[in-house]
Amino acid sequence: MTEYADFRGFLDFLEKKDKLLRVQTEVDTRFEIAAGIRKVSDTDGPALLYENIKNHPGWRVAAGVFATRKLLALALEVPEEQMLEHYEQLEKKFLPTKEVASGPVQEVVLSGEEVDLSRVPIVVHSELDPGAYVTIGVQFAKDPETGLGNLGIHRMFVLGKNRLTVWAPPDHHLGRLIAKAEDQGQGLPIATIIGADPRIVIASQVKVPLGVDEMEIAGGMKGAPIEMVPCKSIPVSAPADAEMVIEGVTLPGERVPDGPFAEYTGCYSAAKDAAVLEVTAITMRKNPIYHTCLTGLPVTENHVLIELPNLVRVRQEVQKTIPEVYDICVTPGGTFRHHVVVSIRKRHEEEARNVILALLATGIGIKLVTVVDDDIDVTDPLEVEWALSTRMQPDRDIIIIPRLTCSTLDPSVPVARTTAGWGIDATKPMGDQKRFEKVRVPGVDQIDYL
Repeated sequence: MTEYADFRGFLDFLEKKDKLLRVQTEVDTRFEIAAGIRKVSDTDGPALLYENIKNHPGWRVAAGVFATRKLLALALEVPEEQMLEHYEQLEKKFLPTKEVASGPVQEVVLSGEEVDLSRVPIVVHSELDPGAYVTIGVQFAKDPETGLGNLGIHRMFVLGKNRLTVWAPPDHHLGRLIAKAEDQGQGLPIATIIGADPRIVIASQVKVPLGVDEMEIAGGMKGAPIEMVPCKSIPVSAPADAEMVIEGVTLPGERVPDGPFAEYTGCYSAAKDAAVLEVTAITMRKNPIYHTCLTGLPVTENHVLIELPNLVRVRQEVQKTIPEVYDICVTPGGTFRHHVVVSIRKRHEEEARNVILALLATGIGIKLVTVVDDDIDVTDPLEVEWALSTRMQPDRDIIIIPRLTCSTLDPSVPVARTTAGWGIDATKPMGDQKRFEKVRVPGVDQIDYL
């Protein structure tokens, strides 16, 4: 039986586990909340619940809810060391949503002239951000052609009292749905869920094809259907127990600059043209809790949330190439996306090269693949570097592939969404392996006087 039912229940669960800190000091939405998230992200600290928000009486702000792997493990209700295997099974579970007539997310309804985003404590996060961004609003929309649901997280820049950007490029699922609607001369209705059940947030990051409704995966993760209530102003439903929902429709063909923005790469992206959403209604609970998250230099919530889905995708791709895969690491310094280390038991001299090429071809932003033997701990940078030092020759074991398409915001790329990739075969040659063995001292495990 699950330990919590919704976002608010998860915060209570974290508090019982001593993983939530209530902050009574008055804080400003400009930088001060984000500074707290940065602090807990860097110190493996608790989630934060700010209860005194300057100029926003009656609001609370939850922050850093997914700032560490420990917090994510609590959301998944599993020990941290079992997260990957557990998550991989959860990805495969589906439960159809359940439509209900009403829910607490519609205890307060703002429409027409009442819609005013300045009333919501939307946060300004990083130094060069041009203003306030919704950073962990989960967008739910339907494919204009098929009617199938789609879930994702895309940043939204506040343009005014009733307008937001939706930065969703056309090669992302939501961006494709916006483009499909525009092909029909229409805007796309979108429900942006804030303060969503953590399972909905986690499911939004699952790597599945367009047409698979991630809300059903969220239900599978929860072990119960996600209850959905019809929105007040658009033909889309939203979770009945969320903290708030921003309802709106994109304006066909309208684009405005969005950025610079502090990205998951740890650098600022340049301003980019983004779709515009006109807000048609805001619904919320009484005494609502706004939810924000931070992205930027690793490790932040953005990185914590993408690690597991990226690990699953990488492992699936490697296992198509070679069955004897021992371990995989998407590295923190590589933003849990750009750099991958794989350990294998190779049966052919060139199998590591096949692994490198397979992963560089995935298009998910992998830039460097390092392949090591099964005696190397892929999560230990010292061991990986030792393998590079003793088992690799640059002129023989480095592969460089120019001009690969990628979904990445790497600031070093010469052309948007195009990168070069490289791989390093740091495995032992299959001939005389004795000279590559690790030096070991017998009896270390029996020492009991230290």
